[in-house]
Amino acid sequence: MDKNVILKSVLTEFEGLAKIPRPSGHEKQVSDYLAARLRRMGLKVIQDEYNNIIADKKAAAGFEHKPLILLQGHMDMVCIAEAGVDYDPLHDSIKIHNDGKFLSAAGTSLGADDGMGIAIILYVLAQDFVHGPLRVIFTVDEEQSMTGARGLDKKYLDNVKYLINCDSEDYDMVTVGSAGNVRIAMEKQVVWNKPQGNCALHIGIKHLLGGHSGTEIGRNRCNAIKILGFILENLMEKNIQFSLADMNGGTADNAIAAQASVKIVCDAADRPAIEQTLSQMKQGFQEIYGATEKNAVFVFEQTELPDRVIDGKSTEALIALLCMVHSGVYAMSEKTTQLPKLSSNIGRMNIADDKITVHILSRSATNASLAFIKTAQRLSAECSGFKAVLSPTSPAWNGDPDSKLVKLAGQVFTEQNGRPMKVEFIHGGLECNYFADKNNVIDIISIGPTNIDIHTPQERLQLDTVVPQVLLVQTLIGRLAAEGK
Repeated sequence: MDKNVILKSVLTEFEGLAKIPRPSGHEKQVSDYLAARLRRMGLKVIQDEYNNIIADKKAAAGFEHKPLILLQGHMDMVCIAEAGVDYDPLHDSIKIHNDGKFLSAAGTSLGADDGMGIAIILYVLAQDFVHGPLRVIFTVDEEQSMTGARGLDKKYLDNVKYLINCDSEDYDMVTVGSAGNVRIAMEKQVVWNKPQGNCALHIGIKHLLGGHSGTEIGRNRCNAIKILGFILENLMEKNIQFSLADMNGGTADNAIAAQASVKIVCDAADRPAIEQTLSQMKQGFQEIYGATEKNAVFVFEQTELPDRVIDGKSTEALIALLCMVHSGVYAMSEKTTQLPKLSSNIGRMNIADDKITVHILSRSATNASLAFIKTAQRLSAECSGFKAVLSPTSPAWNGDPDSKLVKLAGQVFTEQNGRPMKVEFIHGGLECNYFADKNNVIDIISIGPTNIDIHTPQERLQLDTVVPQVLLVQTLIGRLAAEGK
């Protein structure tokens, strides 16, 4: 088929998804949409208790006894908007912009992670070509807690021979392993007091690069929540008296916080000293991040006095926690100097419902290191007077770089593109981790078109990698049917 026709068809599928709000934890509408779409194709569809979609497509005539191939992607997306953009992720559609080279969104994240993976799968399923039995699983909540993959009944994986996950971001790379992770919510109840000062100040930092905490964590990008914690600590070191009225930052656990702000109450006479401290911190910021965070904006302005502030002990505890908890890379991989092995990210924090909550996502290439970091994070929380609430751990996935599916993917890629395909382990987390944990004999790979700056409003999909990705997936399925045993 003509490549322009393929691209147009895939983009039509993606546009259908982009119209449906689908933040993590709110996938019922998109799940219903996908179930109906697959049924119209003639597939047998199951919608499980989590709203995961499991659908089967019969093999082409004569190929019924070939190995079962599973195509997989997730239906939720990270919803992030630029400052000042009016965007409600629970109700608003994504406004797509196509400049002929890249697909992007107007002021928000695009959701090509993993909407484009699903769109490609839908396109392939609609084609008439030689294939064995196919199964499709579209999961929920991948970006937040992986509830869908974690809760999926393993019976849907029992007879699968090959699994092609379509949730990677580099077209010329096949992923064969990804980090495990654990999400930790550090919580502390606060007591509210009446403010004693006569001046309220808004201090913040915005327009940082942010980015995915797995793929971008080792690229010297500043975490806005972390730097704001150090600013407040500097005020305390200088014995500048202030009370904390509010503090918030970040948008997702798995996104490096690109903005954070704090509201403090102080004596008006201390305002010049506070401003001077902020100026000094900006100089230090430039020394550390000047080469990468070129668009950073520091905010310092007077604002209205609040009705209440949190107690001093809670303020001190929060500042201590933000300064103690590491946000960044702990160790690099022995396999390649470009790959983090162990990291943590402060993704979100806020004060609401009489409680401070700091959300942290830690990643590790090994399950043993993940166990150690969980203990370290728990003790850091407790030493600061916080309670650590740990979500279920996602296991690490360390696949076989020499498996049949990996080699075949590399062979087909070279035939189609005239160059070799990279075989890599990644520091981000994939649902493949859970699938491998549920059935460790499945031959698994993760592939996808090139998607840049995911989990940010700058997210953009490289359009000239979409059709090659379609052809790679479809050819792999055909070859496995022809060669499968």
